[in-house]
Parts: sequence; C-alpha cells; structure tokens
Amino acid sequence: MKIIQIIYSLVPGGAERFVVDLSNEMAQHNEVILYTLRDDSLEDNSYYIPYLSPKVRYNNLKISPGFKPGLIPRFLKILLEEKPDVVHCHLNLVNYLFFSSLILKNKIRFIYTLHNSAETEVNSETERKIRRFFFKHKFFIPIAISGETKKSYQSYYKLIDVDVIYNGRKFEGKSPLFNEVKKEIVSYKPDNETLVFCHVSRYDAIQKNQEMLVSAFNKLKGEGYNIILLIIGSGFEKVNSLLNMAKDHIHFLGVKSNVNDYLYSSDAFCLSSHFEGMPISLIEAFACGCIPVCTPVGGIVDLIDNGITGFISSSTREEDYIDALKQFIRDKELINRGKLVDVYEEGFSIEKCTERYMKFYRGKNS
Repeated sequence: MKIIQIIYSLVPGGAERFVVDLSNEMAQHNEVILYTLRDDSLEDNSYYIPYLSPKVRYNNLKISPGFKPGLIPRFLKILLEEKPDVVHCHLNLVNYLFFSSLILKNKIRFIYTLHNSAETEVNSETERKIRRFFFKHKFFIPIAISGETKKSYQSYYKLIDVDVIYNGRKFEGKSPLFNEVKKEIVSYKPDNETLVFCHVSRYDAIQKNQEMLVSAFNKLKGEGYNIILLIIGSGFEKVNSLLNMAKDHIHFLGVKSNVNDYLYSSDAFCLSSHFEGMPISLIEAFACGCIPVCTPVGGIVDLIDNGITGFISSSTREEDYIDALKQFIRDKELINRGKLVDVYEEGFSIEKCTERYMKFYRGKNS
C-alpha cells in the first residue's frame, strides 16, 4: 500500500512524535511518504528527522506560517503524481486537502486524525460547516483518538459516524544515559525521601496550563511536602514570568531525547491540561510504569482509573489538582506499576495502533 502522511512540521511535540512512529512502523511493509510544510531549516522544525526510518521518504515543502491558498492546487498536483492509496492528515492541514478529496475520492482514501477536541481545531463557523460537509459525505474520514475526542466530534459537528483509534508510542526503554540521569536527579533531591514529579510537554499556557502546575507545586512545597518537579520540554526558556514564579524545587530541563530515562527515574508523571486528545507523554509514562497524576480532560479519562492506574483530579481547578497530588503522595503504594506497563502493551503500543490504522485504511468502514 502507498501511504502519504502530512503534518505541519517535526517540532518536539506529541502529534509529531506519533506521526514519526506511525510512519516508521508502516514503512516496514508499505511505501510511506511523509510531507511537512514548515521550513525544516528553521528552529525546531526538523527535530524528529533523525528519528525517521530510512524506509520513509521525507519531503519538506518549506511553507511559511499562515494559510496559503496556493497549497491547495499544489497538493492536488502532488497526489496526481504520487497516486497514493491513502492520504492521512494531522492537525489543521485537512483544509488544504478538501479540494483534492472532491476530485480524487474514488481513487484515494482520505483520513483525518483529530488530535484534540473538535472545537479547538476550528477557527470559525464557516470552517466548521465546510468540515462538516466533507465529513458527512465521507470525502474525508475522521478518526478520534479517544472516547472524549469522539464525543467532542459528535457534539460539534452533529455527526455520529466516527471511529476511535488510540494513539500509540514505540517502546524505547532505557537509554545508555540512564545512569547519568539517575545521578542528575539525585543532585536535585534534598534527601532520599524526596518525591520526584516529572512534567513532559512543550510550553502552552492555554492547553497545557503550566502556570497552574507551577503554582500547585509552590503551594505544596509551602505546606512542607518533600517534593521536586522536573519540567521537560521546549519554550519555557522564553517565559520569564513562569521561570520567576517557580521556586527552587522546580527544575526546567529543556528538550530531552531520552525522556524515558527521566520517567523511569521519577515517582510520578504530571499533566495539568485544560484540554487534550490522547497525550503521547501519558502513553510514555504508562510504558515506563510512571504513575500519572492528571486533570480529567480528553483521552486522559480513558487511560486513568483513579486509584488504580493513576490519579485524576475532579476538575481542572488548581485546588482539585492539588488534592489529586496529595492523593498520590498518600496512596501511591496502591498503584501497581507493572499494571501500567500492561495497559500500554495491551492497547497503546505503536504496533497495535498501526494494525488498527492499516485495517481502517483498507476500508473497514465506508
């Protein structure tokens, strides 16, 4: 099968990590071409290129930010030349392919993965109506990545027919740097009893809500809890207000290629998001047996059974998230870390995810 995957860029992020893993896995038995838009010679747009399998054919279109109408006929020309069986779009790129799907519906299967709640991926009522038309008439076939994402799609577009395929992540285990990471984390701990929390995400005040996360940990520290918070991800170095807000028990580590080493070495994984799809970082935490403490949004509620596979707050309010953190501190021994790994292996490996997508590509629904 010939498959084209399309995403804006390969910046450090969950959707981007997922697309690379999915492309690599599919390329073992299929012809896979990955197109990105943003110029990969700039900033972090090329971050995941070294992780691409040589079996994946990579093309960068070097398109500057902002909607570019000229891309609509350009993509049609690409598809006429490539003649793929499947075109799989991620994030808001679906808008560039609607015209192609009108022309080539009977020759190509067009797929769109909703990586977040439906309403967060649309900028206007006109755009919503256009998308609804293409989804309703199956020019483009949407895939939700969690039960909550499915509900948001059904509510927002007033359409019922949407399948769910959970995100997957390739298991990477511990890297050769694992022992060095353990020593690094020990250097941050005041003593051996200190609990280590780890947050993995790019900076995003609207979605990821890191100001609340930092505030919550400041308050816990002020109440005398023996804790530290490690924050891994891009963008924080530019947010002086957040850096100044964080007390000395919070450590900003920047982007790390060996995130698993930090998750294996931490007591808990934290997400404080206002909305989510199915966070890749949460799947990574499960794969490493790192206990999650999260807000109840998106696919998080599909993965975390409170007190059994982690801890989940009753809302996204700071006081409720602090209560969930305290519940972890009090009841962490109730969680079987091995069960977290089992959950990952049974439903969230990239192998299982790829099997489901390949079945869908072949026309499981119509």
